[in-house]
Amino acid sequence: MLFYESWRPRAGQGPAESEAGLAAFSRWKAPAGLEFQGFYFRADGGGFCICETSSSEVMFEATAPWAGVYLDYEMVPIVALEKAVELLNKGVAFRKG
Repeated sequence: MLFYESWRPRAGQGPAESEAGLAAFSRWKAPAGLEFQGFYFRADGGGFCICETSSSEVMFEATAPWAGVYLDYEMVPIVALEKAVELLNKGVAFRKG
């Protein structure tokens, strides 16, 4: 399953929190079963990635070090354009009966 995951620094953080978050991220390793398709940081301190895993537990493990501290997350399952169009057409066919 593909996921789009984005993050932003939590409001009200100062340099100490930013430095602690960066130090923690420098030690972080992706858990087994999580493959990054792309990993990007934004100039404002946020970032996003496209990653793939077959397990929601792996996604949870990957973000657990940051839960409740440093970053606010959004994780959304995504589908490739070709497959999305196919599935949307199936939905249209269903509505038409």
